[in-house]
Amino acid sequence: MHGSSNAQFENGFFELYKEFFNRAESERRWNVQKDIPWNEANPAVTDNIALIVESFCAVELFLPDYTSKILHLIRKSRGRAWFQANWGYEESKHSLALEEWLIRSGKRTETEMSTFADTVLEREWNLPFETPRQMMIYTVFQELSTGMNYKNLRRRAIEQKDNALSTALSFIARDESAHYHFFQDGVKLYLKEDRDGTLRDIQYVLERFRMPAQDLIPNWEVRGKTIIGEKVFSDRIFYKDIMRPVLAVLGTNRDELQTLSKTVPDLTPAS
Repeated sequence: MHGSSNAQFENGFFELYKEFFNRAESERRWNVQKDIPWNEANPAVTDNIALIVESFCAVELFLPDYTSKILHLIRKSRGRAWFQANWGYEESKHSLALEEWLIRSGKRTETEMSTFADTVLEREWNLPFETPRQMMIYTVFQELSTGMNYKNLRRRAIEQKDNALSTALSFIARDESAHYHFFQDGVKLYLKEDRDGTLRDIQYVLERFRMPAQDLIPNWEVRGKTIIGEKVFSDRIFYKDIMRPVLAVLGTNRDELQTLSKTVPDLTPAS
């Protein structure tokens, strides 16, 4: 990428960040302590729902790894790096809100949550992909999937009459949607700059896609089965409600990706 083209490309990311930040400041900021009716947490919510909340809280606990390792990868890009810092702030609120609900509902004690966090953080999350473009593509699918997790879990919270959890999940899902749109627009910038290379990376990422940290969290097999059993998330949901819509928004489809992958196999990054 030549100097002037690179500057224009990076300016595009910085404009995306400013738009994201300004909308967040004017429309989307929320307070963990003041904006959620914690006194309406329902102790009668099923243990399955509590286990799913704890599992999502565990995924959020790897925030130090997510932020530091991705920031190191993109530190020269002001738009992407500043977004990542803001993303870390918002994700920290998600973790705090989920943990607060577990305690306020009586499903977990403060001591249990502290011990759980210590156990989870004994392990370290590493980047699943090596390049900024691959990581941005990965995060498009991951953020929309995370938002879907929270929306579907919120339906369960509403069914079980827990206004505290449903309110918290509403705020969290709205944040995740905003994150997704930033990454989606970022991938569109990559497509404009290098369509074929970006499409090959999309194919590469999809072939290896997994939600973050699942192999790091204790008893994930049980947690994963519970998430599927409660219809919060599954492979079918990913293919139907995440992969296909994202590819459509990006102006491509599986047929094009597979054709491109077959015609230029040597340019697919090595694992």
